[in-house]
Amino acid sequence: MTDYLKKMPFTIAFIDKRGNSYEDSSRDLNAYISRHPPMIKRLHQPKLAYQILRMAAHHCGMQVVRRPADSRLNRELVYVVRRKLFKSDEALWHFINDPANLNSVR
Repeated sequence: MTDYLKKMPFTIAFIDKRGNSYEDSSRDLNAYISRHPPMIKRLHQPKLAYQILRMAAHHCGMQVVRRPADSRLNRELVYVVRRKLFKSDEALWHFINDPANLNSVR
């Protein structure tokens, strides 16, 4: 199966206890995108690619969170997070902004 997520113009990081690897976590998202061929031609467009990723994630029981670039990280990251993994948005952002976790996605 083609990896459509790698064609998107931003970096994607997964926070997912179900998937042990990138391939495990991205399988359902890629399957969703492959069922909608008109989307595939436009994955290079940043705004549309972000919306496609949000639709695919919603369909797969995930959510998409953008973390803008700042002094600790030189590029924007787009996290795909399994729903119900964190008790609150504060816990999610604490995990995302933890220096140890930032070092793992660099």
